[in-house]
Amino acid sequence: MVMRLTGLASGLDIDTMVQKLMQAERVPLNKMNQQRQLLDWKRESYREVSTKMVTFLQDKIKDTFSKATSLNAQKATVTGNTSAVTATASATASGNMTVGVSKLATAANVILTGQSGKPETTKLTDLGITGSSLQVGGSTVSIDENDTIATLVSKINNNSATGVTAIYDSTGGLSLTATAMGTDGKLFKDNSDPKSSTLNIDAKLIGAFWRKNGDGSEAAQTTSKAENAVVTVNGLTMEKTSNTFTINGVTLTLNTTTGTGGTTNIAVGKDTDAIVKSVQDFVNSYNELLSLMNSKVSEERYTKYAPLTSEQKSEMKEDEITEWTAKSKSGMLKNDSILQEAISSMRSAILGDVNTGNGTVNLLQGLGITTGNYQSKGKLSLDVDKLKEALEKDPNVVNKVFNTNYDKVYTSDKVAETDGILARLQKITTNALKSMNTTAGTSISSSDIATSFLTSSAIGSQLSSLDRRISEFTSKLNTIETNYFKKFTAMETAINKYNSTGSSLFG
Repeated sequence: MVMRLTGLASGLDIDTMVQKLMQAERVPLNKMNQQRQLLDWKRESYREVSTKMVTFLQDKIKDTFSKATSLNAQKATVTGNTSAVTATASATASGNMTVGVSKLATAANVILTGQSGKPETTKLTDLGITGSSLQVGGSTVSIDENDTIATLVSKINNNSATGVTAIYDSTGGLSLTATAMGTDGKLFKDNSDPKSSTLNIDAKLIGAFWRKNGDGSEAAQTTSKAENAVVTVNGLTMEKTSNTFTINGVTLTLNTTTGTGGTTNIAVGKDTDAIVKSVQDFVNSYNELLSLMNSKVSEERYTKYAPLTSEQKSEMKEDEITEWTAKSKSGMLKNDSILQEAISSMRSAILGDVNTGNGTVNLLQGLGITTGNYQSKGKLSLDVDKLKEALEKDPNVVNKVFNTNYDKVYTSDKVAETDGILARLQKITTNALKSMNTTAGTSISSSDIATSFLTSSAIGSQLSSLDRRISEFTSKLNTIETNYFKKFTAMETAINKYNSTGSSLFG
C-alpha cells in the first residue's frame, strides 16, 4: 500500500490533482459502463415486448380465442315449460330436444334421533363410541377420545370422500345426507334396491344414535332412499342419477317435473352476441400488442443523452437526473428489425385472404374489421352490425376464418394461405419470441416482467465481455492511481530532503 502524503512540502493539493488526472484516465471506463447500461436498457425493452407477446399468445390465442367456446359459441333457447328445465349449450352441441320430466333425482337421507337433547359438546366416548375411526359413506373418519358430536360432524363434512353431509341439532338429532343424488350416493350400501339397502355407516355410530323404544326395540326413524331422475328426451325415456346431465353437448338441469303434456323445448343455435364479444376482445388484444410494438420502433432516440456517470449524477438535481435518464432510455428498439418484421407479418396476416377449404374469406371485408387510415398504424376496428350480418349468412364464418388449420399450427412455422388468423398469429409471435430469445435472452414462455435473462444470448455475451473488460480496466486504473501517488510521494520526499539540506547549510 502506498503512503499517500499531503502536499505539505510542495504546497500542492495532491489528492485533487490525482483525482483530476484520473478523470481523464477513467474516460474509457465510463464509456464501457455507458455501453453496458444501454445494452441493459435494450434488453429490458425487449423483455417488456416479449412478456406482452407471451400474454397475447398464451392467454389470448391458445387459452381463449382458439377454444370452441369463444369463436364458435352456441346457446340453447328454452321454450314451453321454461321453469322445469334449464339448458346450456357447449360449442359441440347439436340438435333440438323436447324434454319431459317425470321424476327428479333425490339424495338418500336418514335422521337419527337417539341422542336428541344431548349438547353437541358431548364426547363420543360418553355415547359409547370408541376406537380410532368410523366408517361413514365412502370413507373412514378418524376419531379420538376427545372428539365431540360437533367434532365428528365437522370431520364428516370436511372429508369429501365420505360422500355424506352431516348436521346435528340437539332438538332434532343427527341428519346424514348423501352428497350425490340417485344411485350414485354413498349413504346406503345398495341404492339400486331400496328393499335391501342398508346404511353404509359404522355399526358403532348407528348403535349410538338409533333411537330405541322403552323395551329396547327399534323406534321409527326418518329414512329417505335415493331416487333417480326419470326424464324423456325426444321420446326416449331414461334414468339419471343427477338432476344435471349432458346430452348431445347440451347440459340440462331439471328443476321440477313437467306434468302431463308439459314438455320443455330446447333449440340449439349460434350465440351471436358471445361470438361478437369474442371478436371484439380479439381486436382489443391485437391492438394492444401492436400499439406497444409500434411505439417501440418509432420511439425517439436521443443519442446526445448518454447514460449518466456517478460523478455527473452527484452534480445534478433529482428531477434533472430523472429527465435525462428518460431521454437516455428512449428509443432502445428504434427501427428494430425483429419488431418491424413481426409488425409487418401481423398486418399481412390480417389483410390476407383465408382459404377455408370451401373458398376464400377476407377478414376485413367479410367480417366488418377495418384497419383505418395510415396514422392508425394497422390498428383494427370492428363494425358490429356488419359482423352480425356475416354471421346470419354463415353462422360458422368466424370460426372458419380464425380457426382454420389451427390444429396443424405446430407442423410448420411458416404462414400459409390455408392458415386461419389464429394459426398465422401464433406462428408470427412464436417466431418473434424465438428471435428475441436469441438476441436478448428473453423468455419464450413467461409473461413475468421479472423473469431472468439467458446469458447465452447475443446481448448476454456482449455484457459478459464488457464485464470482463470493465473488471480488467478497473484493476488497471487502480494501478495507475497508485503510481500517481507514488510519484507525488517521491516528489514530496525529495522536496523535504532538499529543504532539510538547505536548512543545515544556511541555518
